[in-house]
Amino acid sequence: MSTKSVPMRSFWDGSSNNFRAILEHFENVGRLARIKVEVDPIFEIAAVCRHMEQAPDWGQHVVLFENVKGSEFPIVGNLCDTRDKLAFAMGTSTRESVNRILDAMTRPIPVQLVDEAPCHEVVITEPDLGVLPIPTMSEFDGGPYISAGLHLTSNPLTGVRNAGIQRNQVHDSDLLGIYMAPTHMLQHYLAAKEAGSPLPVAIALGVHPSLLVSSQLRLPFDTDELAVAGSLMGEAVRMVPCVTIDAEAPADAEVVIEGEVLHDTTRLEGPFGEFARLYGPERELPVVKVRAITHRRDALYHNVMSASSPENVTLGAVGREPSLLSALRSSVPTVRAVRITIGGGANFHAIVAMQKNFEGEPQKVGFAAFAAQDLLKHVYVVDEDIDIFDDEEVHYALATRMDPARDMHVIENVKGNPLDPVSVEYGPGRAVVNKMIMDATVRIGSEVKYRRAEVPAEVMERVGQDFDRYLTDE
Repeated sequence: MSTKSVPMRSFWDGSSNNFRAILEHFENVGRLARIKVEVDPIFEIAAVCRHMEQAPDWGQHVVLFENVKGSEFPIVGNLCDTRDKLAFAMGTSTRESVNRILDAMTRPIPVQLVDEAPCHEVVITEPDLGVLPIPTMSEFDGGPYISAGLHLTSNPLTGVRNAGIQRNQVHDSDLLGIYMAPTHMLQHYLAAKEAGSPLPVAIALGVHPSLLVSSQLRLPFDTDELAVAGSLMGEAVRMVPCVTIDAEAPADAEVVIEGEVLHDTTRLEGPFGEFARLYGPERELPVVKVRAITHRRDALYHNVMSASSPENVTLGAVGREPSLLSALRSSVPTVRAVRITIGGGANFHAIVAMQKNFEGEPQKVGFAAFAAQDLLKHVYVVDEDIDIFDDEEVHYALATRMDPARDMHVIENVKGNPLDPVSVEYGPGRAVVNKMIMDATVRIGSEVKYRRAEVPAEVMERVGQDFDRYLTDE
């Protein structure tokens, strides 16, 4: 089956805080690329997205595949693959995103429960995942994978909600695999398993990017990330009770998969091209029994690229930096900025800029970073004069201010990420790794030695104010 080309106006429902409203905003500024030819969800969609990412004229566009082979659902891609796109979706700038999210963390808006919702316009209680255009992205992936699913579960002991993004392999028409990162949803699952019960889960696709970003915040356990998402959007996230399970789903989502993570069943899952640009191996992992699929009548399917694409790691970096900055400032108030790098998979590397007042503070910052986000592996600490978003500046600090024998601090056998290829996995989802703090700050007392050689600032300013006269013949 194929789809017809549908104008965006028929997608938009007038709301300003949902998935299709964001697409409207991108189209209004000429940054929505419509692909009208038929495209296969098996590898071809991924290939087009990768080419769009790399093309100078198309890298800042969101992609709408209007004609997806075998499905009535259009696919949206490349929505989250740059910091600029996520900032635009949140109504801010790239450099101000961290402050915007930090402010939202201090002023959460609780969710609003509603009785009726666009995501319930079509309800399928005899579910068949084959109706969804779930792509296969990397060459040796174990099959089609849901990659943008916002997983909503509740703590079986307290009832507090958690939001996170997990990967889901399609096993059967009503069965998904699930790899749960060693974070809060896994704790929910383990608590349910200990009680001998399945864990209800709502998997929402096609939500406002603020929900996806908030799901990546490393907030304290039993803190609802959707309250932060509400603050980012300026209004409460609307939630609706699910049809078949004891859970709630975003009312304005495009698609919701209702299911239960079974406590007594596993299945071989993987491989899957992951954030480390390598394949996560096959493992025996839990499964999600799908109880229902609900969606809008004209639903859009959202896909997030993984592996060699920067999309899933960009989403992770933007979401994790604010909570890391907040945690570090609680320990060392003179921390100025943090950057979680794309090259480090948004999990392994953090760069921190600080005003150092005492020797040993960079090490304290490193330990605080590991405590706040325990999947980090390398923390690089630089002075506040270094622009941590400029790779050349960071390399300059490492080259001129770091003595390997003195300033590299290795901590052995710390909890790590099992998807890190150098980690030692000792059980499903459990691994240890050696970690490192690198102090690339100027030694106290050596400031004169490290004075930058520059043209006098007042001369640079004077010339810059009248620079055009140097470019004329008069």
